[in-house]
Amino acid sequence: MFFPSHIASGFILGNLLKKSPWTVYPFMPILLFASLLPDVDGLFSDTVAGHHTILHTPIFWIILFGVMILIHKWLKMAILQPVSLGIFLGVQLHLITDWITARTVGIQWLYPFNETDYFLFQIQPENGQGSVWEMIQNPYFSFYMENAVLFWAEVGVILVAGAIYSKQRFNK
Repeated sequence: MFFPSHIASGFILGNLLKKSPWTVYPFMPILLFASLLPDVDGLFSDTVAGHHTILHTPIFWIILFGVMILIHKWLKMAILQPVSLGIFLGVQLHLITDWITARTVGIQWLYPFNETDYFLFQIQPENGQGSVWEMIQNPYFSFYMENAVLFWAEVGVILVAGAIYSKQRFNK
């Protein structure tokens, strides 16, 4: 999934949860940031297929979430509750959407116990040997868009998020 789609999916999730008592400020900005956070590893990777490091594994984020909750309970820092929840939900959403839209590498849901890549559609790691900076160029972009379901799912997520945003602005 590309950055705009990750942010759009985070925006949709944040709006679905906005009436929850746990999603007070700064939940939404943190959620949007966290919906991109696992892709930080792409800045240090040589290839698209190689950018899935421990940041793309649920166990890392579950442990980090647990530590943040313990710190919240110990230090009684109320701000940590929406921050930790925003990070946890944003990252898990990122992993789910990457699993759904995987084209060159899946998600290692059971890492470190099992290093199997899980994916919804068949992946083609050989097509992900280019740089992450080349993802929006051909031939990778054309390869990614070959799957019409994935292409329209990403467009749909962006359009839904745009409609929600427009409705919120119009109602103000």
